[in-house]
Amino acid sequence: MVRKAERRRSMISAARKLFAEYGFENTTMQNIADEAKVGVATLFRYFPRKEDLIIEVVKEAIEQQVPRFEEITQSNKTGIEKMEDVLTAYIDFISEEYRETTKLLEAFELYITFVPVEKSMLEEIEKAYGEISSIVAEIVKEGKEDGSIQLSISDEFVWNTIFSMFGTAVKKYTLYTFLPDTILPVPSKEELMMVKKFMISFLKNSTQ
Repeated sequence: MVRKAERRRSMISAARKLFAEYGFENTTMQNIADEAKVGVATLFRYFPRKEDLIIEVVKEAIEQQVPRFEEITQSNKTGIEKMEDVLTAYIDFISEEYRETTKLLEAFELYITFVPVEKSMLEEIEKAYGEISSIVAEIVKEGKEDGSIQLSISDEFVWNTIFSMFGTAVKKYTLYTFLPDTILPVPSKEELMMVKKFMISFLKNSTQ
């Protein structure tokens, strides 16, 4: 069982490396088998379709982000301080350390725009994203309870929209960093930190 798990792990790692380098569409099962040093028939026994591997890679990429948010929510800080840390974590995802992960997530969203993926498979991705969303929602709730976040009911919808757009923008900016600035200027980390200050100010001074 241990050897089987290790072999499966090596296949997922190989797929992640190739997907990040060449994209989902341009990577074949043969490419992945070669990278993992297994026969392609063996690869198909573990993952009958390339989409199975794609889902595993993307789900893993999302789940690897969860511990950082869990660490934030377990701190003794106030709700607003935790939210500042959450936004900083999002901004840090554009750094070199997290570039491969965020590139994969954004590439996956582009991929499923053109390639049909079974609903049941997408539900696994939604569940993984849901872990982070639940953590953020709990932090907002804590902030409202401790008084550090003054978010009115009417502004809660506005906040959720702003936060969602911020997260989407950070992922896209990561992908765009691979393009020349002459094609599409990419905001700097300092500029994103300014956006963070605006978002924190909104939480502190919501209209009542």
